[in-house]
Amino acid sequence: MWKKKWQMKGEQYGGGWPRDRGKDLCFRCGGAGHWASQCHGTALPCHQPSKEEGSETLEEQEEDKEPPLPTLEEVAQKASSASCQAPGSEECSRPVSLRRPVQEPPAPPPAVEPLYRLGPSGQLAETPSEVFDALTQFGHHTFRPGQEAAIMRILSGLSTLVVLPTGMGKSLCYQLPALLYARRSCCITLVVSPLVSLMDDQVSGLPRGLKAVCIHSSMTRKQREAAIEKVGAGQAQVLLLSPEAVVGAGAGGSSCLPPASRLPPVAFACIDEVHCLSQWSHNFRPCYLRLCKVLRERLGVRFFLGLTATATCATARDVGLHLGIPEAAICGTHSASIPPNLHLSVSLDRDKDQALVTLLQGERFRDLNSIIVYCNRRDETVRVAALIRTCLQESLSLGRSEESPGRRGRLPEAVAEAYHAGLPASERRRVQRAFMQGRLRVVVATVAFGMGLDRPDVRAVLHHGLPGNIESYVQEIGRAGRDGLPAHCHLFLQPQGEDLRELRRHIYADTVDYLTLKKLVQRVFPPCTCSSLLQQLQVLNGEVLEEQSPSLHRQEKQEVPSSGGGGAQEKRELAASVPRACPGHERAFSVQQMVEALDMREEAIETLLCYLELHPKNWLKLLAPTFATCHLKCYGGPPELQAVAKRCPPVAVSLTRQQAAKTKGRSSLEFNVVELADSMGWEAALVRCTLNQLQWEAAPGMKACRRTGVLVEFSDLSFHMQSPGDLTAFEQDEICDFLHQRIQAREREALAQLRATFQAFQRVAFPNCGPCMEHADEERSDQLKILLTRYFKEGAAALWEGEFREDSEQDHDFGQARLQDWESSVCSDIRQLLSIRQEEKFSGRAVARIFHGIGSPRYPAEVYGQDRRFWRKYLHVSFPDLLCLATREILAWKRA
Repeated sequence: MWKKKWQMKGEQYGGGWPRDRGKDLCFRCGGAGHWASQCHGTALPCHQPSKEEGSETLEEQEEDKEPPLPTLEEVAQKASSASCQAPGSEECSRPVSLRRPVQEPPAPPPAVEPLYRLGPSGQLAETPSEVFDALTQFGHHTFRPGQEAAIMRILSGLSTLVVLPTGMGKSLCYQLPALLYARRSCCITLVVSPLVSLMDDQVSGLPRGLKAVCIHSSMTRKQREAAIEKVGAGQAQVLLLSPEAVVGAGAGGSSCLPPASRLPPVAFACIDEVHCLSQWSHNFRPCYLRLCKVLRERLGVRFFLGLTATATCATARDVGLHLGIPEAAICGTHSASIPPNLHLSVSLDRDKDQALVTLLQGERFRDLNSIIVYCNRRDETVRVAALIRTCLQESLSLGRSEESPGRRGRLPEAVAEAYHAGLPASERRRVQRAFMQGRLRVVVATVAFGMGLDRPDVRAVLHHGLPGNIESYVQEIGRAGRDGLPAHCHLFLQPQGEDLRELRRHIYADTVDYLTLKKLVQRVFPPCTCSSLLQQLQVLNGEVLEEQSPSLHRQEKQEVPSSGGGGAQEKRELAASVPRACPGHERAFSVQQMVEALDMREEAIETLLCYLELHPKNWLKLLAPTFATCHLKCYGGPPELQAVAKRCPPVAVSLTRQQAAKTKGRSSLEFNVVELADSMGWEAALVRCTLNQLQWEAAPGMKACRRTGVLVEFSDLSFHMQSPGDLTAFEQDEICDFLHQRIQAREREALAQLRATFQAFQRVAFPNCGPCMEHADEERSDQLKILLTRYFKEGAAALWEGEFREDSEQDHDFGQARLQDWESSVCSDIRQLLSIRQEEKFSGRAVARIFHGIGSPRYPAEVYGQDRRFWRKYLHVSFPDLLCLATREILAWKRA
């Protein structure tokens, strides 16, 4: 077991030894016929001998005389000569030692052929009998609407998007094809699920004859290895993965996705809750943006199946772009229909707390023993749960005395509990388990509760405030009445639009100003010397530079007409037509440093980087996050460090660079692995492997390895990417404009949708909750259902009364006070904040966020939320107005 552990550790981290290691190979140079203790060579640890190199006989190797050990300066000079700051183009006749070694990714496994061929005109084949036989095996006799067409498209090798209501059998659309593909050949079906709870339900709820395993970032390495072994042995036909497990965006920065060589060929990939590709991929879980790209490149997935219950036409088109589905091929004509057993109602109440208690005590909700109450804020869930416990405890006691049976023949033991993502995992599991078992009557929760909830007899869903969008509302009310029995849903609105203020905070929290985007672009695309080095190489080779050199300096010296404003456009066209000199450099930027410098959340930064990778011009290539800082310590002191440097070029280069900092006599080093590897022309993975191998050496007379006096540790989780360093100023401005326009477009869209959502509910709302206490008004309930159905077919324009005005300032600022009434007070508080915290370098956006109660990495709510003189004080004033006013006051303060 000890040997097996170190074998697995060596394969994962680079230490130890590989399983296919030869019995008589030298640990230091990789040669045969001698041990490392008798090795006199200085072969690089990352060098792998080729067939020709390994074909020498033992006698020939013994006859060769090994050269003496080089000095530290010679090793460093030789390694540095392999600099990657020159282009790798074929027309460049540079020395081989200057070329960047290219590590080709492993080829994906052969694609699984579709089971059925399309007709001459591209039509689907008629459903064969084996499909109906498999349907009967699963316990069904006929297909529901939308299922048969989706299944036949997948069996014919076509990407498909299925939009079906909850309970209409979306899971069958991947389960049946997975079974048929596994029968024909040894293959696997991938299912990407957004939540671990959904995975567990899908694994346990599979029909007979189909087995599945799941892999997600919360599992231990041993659990993931066991799951991979089951898949490789053919013991499972379905592999469930989380998006982070696929992309490699976990806390450790390593992907849980096994390599293609350890998996059978992939038949197809199914993405459950596929609307998350469009709704969750921006600033919340950016891994969704790269999900399809990674599956195509790493596992060779050729077609996808997307499943969702809520998708507007715009969302479906966006998802179709990710999955590669034409708009005409989107399946499902029953998108987001509201179940007929749900009775909907809305009321306008100034005191929502009192209205909630009154409604729960009324005849309509009094006898319901399974209720979910949704709130927009975490602290609201705790407060509302305490309020319900206080006011309804007596009614629960009376109900027990009357012996009114609850679920499973008994009444709930508790009245209400809070549930939100800020609670410990054990507390969340306790609350959810109590509610699932019928021991808890009311769960007061944020949106973190409900997705994957497998309780069919939820009798009521109440919204204590306006939901963020219509999709969220439909998803949440869809958790009630899944057993087909009557269920009740009610929404509390505040008449003057106070709910909008809270939801606007979440929209403005993710916006970024142009200056911050400029800082991001300058960090991600630092300048390099590829162009100048290319010029030097071309001069040495006698080439003519006037017509062929793609130097950036030559681009900027081109004469461009200055009249008519066409100079910038012609420069952009010139830059686009000239081939790029820089092949791209591997870079790693500390996540923590980027977050603090840009005052942006990690997810928001990752979203912007994904935008650049998916841009048609492919500005950069994202790699899996990595620990970029290496700490190397030699317990043998400075002599041991010098000895290590003589046999390890990366250490020699790093030590030579730091000699100027008076590092003589030191026994430890700290450096950026990715930056060092890029400067040497090596792959970062090879440098990491080389450094890890310094910790082990072959023990004389033994096959096992032993520890050396060198300790190597990696830290500082970093964004890892490959980006060019020869972008012109015009190209950087183009990138900033692209990012800024996309952020602004999403902000306008979210604000308009929020306003339209409020107006739609307002149209069917009662003046107060009084008419909703006894029973639901079926006429208004049907009217709301018609509005919701129209929304999913026509978009947000269907929710507006009269003309749809997306860019109207009046619509966006509904419920906001006029700036003229508060301008003097706001200016006074801005000056007071600047005088109190003179050490802070506030921006106008930072001040506006504080006044709206929006925390950020540099100005966290835990610190600034303690000062109630400023925090959330001007939530009723428009955020753009605060931003302009704060910027003006900051500039005036600096001039003074």
